[in-house]
Amino acid sequence: MATTRTVAVFVGTRADLGPLTPVIEALADAPDVDLHLLTGVMYGADDLDRALPGVSASGAVVHGLAEPMSVVSVEAQLEHGARLSVAVGGALEEIGAEVLVVLGDRWELLYVVPPAVLLGVPIVHLHGGEVTEGAVDERVRHAVTKLADEHCVASPDAARRLRQLGEPRERIHVTGAPGLDRLAAAPALGDDALAGLLGIDRVERPVALFTYHPPTAQTGAPVGDWAREAAEATLAVCGTVIATHPGMDEGRDDIVAALSALAAAEPRLRLVTALGRDYPAVLNAVDVVVGNSSSGVIEAATLHKPAVDVGDRQRGRLRGDNVIHAEEGRAAVEEAVRLALSPEGRARAVATANPYGTGDASRRILDIVRSAGSSGRVKRFSDVDGTMVGELDEEVRQ
Repeated sequence: MATTRTVAVFVGTRADLGPLTPVIEALADAPDVDLHLLTGVMYGADDLDRALPGVSASGAVVHGLAEPMSVVSVEAQLEHGARLSVAVGGALEEIGAEVLVVLGDRWELLYVVPPAVLLGVPIVHLHGGEVTEGAVDERVRHAVTKLADEHCVASPDAARRLRQLGEPRERIHVTGAPGLDRLAAAPALGDDALAGLLGIDRVERPVALFTYHPPTAQTGAPVGDWAREAAEATLAVCGTVIATHPGMDEGRDDIVAALSALAAAEPRLRLVTALGRDYPAVLNAVDVVVGNSSSGVIEAATLHKPAVDVGDRQRGRLRGDNVIHAEEGRAAVEEAVRLALSPEGRARAVATANPYGTGDASRRILDIVRSAGSSGRVKRFSDVDGTMVGELDEEVRQ
């Protein structure tokens, strides 16, 4: 009989809950895993419990590390981060965690990951090695890479970057993006069901899914104005626009205020806090994805949806042919949305193969979690000086 492993997974906000959900479900279903979920940025323990009803029913335990944040500023992040750090250390010791799983690049990982390093708990990091030059997430992601023990990356180009960062080849695993696992069999909502979800009489086509996050690498940027202009541009082309709240970064409140004011004046804009478990079905129902969220760059291609990536937040990130870039500003975004919805744009999206995988990442990640820590606590720096990039590309494909 297999020995049970105690596995902790940190969930900070919807930015990681969405792509982590298939991994959490795989861990919850595994008979050899004792699963614990740690939270405390956007969610309290009860909130996360409700968001994952099947997982909770499996016996997984949810630990609230801190009260959810109500205000997001640098000062609030620093104070909240300190509380998280103390609470994570205590929780990992209390449950006897043998592995900690984290995803991505959010600022809170700067406080969540170091306690595990000090306690000697192996860290499995998902979605390392990617590039988002318009957000401070870029630095956080690479910092977590150097602290992590095992890397489950979404694509070969990400694996190559980790090798350039000196990570040993045997610790890098190209699994694909786990968020795609929940999309492969996602049904598309009909117009009546979509209207009911949004609380309106009917939807008007084309329908856009819109998310705009603060581009945090651009200090002092007029993020509220940029979000409003991008939403106005989308409304100029689309009959219904479903807008979700931005992530937990400084500038969030300005964006929410701008979009709330626009929604009050324009009923075709439906502003929702989050789509939660309805997200896959909604994504499959819309005609285009607009904004600067990773969902347009990573996930839309799986369902062959055209996407418009606005501004610099996702600059440098691998993307499929379904994605069209637009600079900030109403005119540029409107032109890009029209192009995305043109017959040529739709045909390109239909023909796109998602470079982030085929939707079976969680199974691969489960196997890596099971063996995490077997390489030991010492992680050698793998020197690749003098190795040609082409050779690295060939290496990560093997």
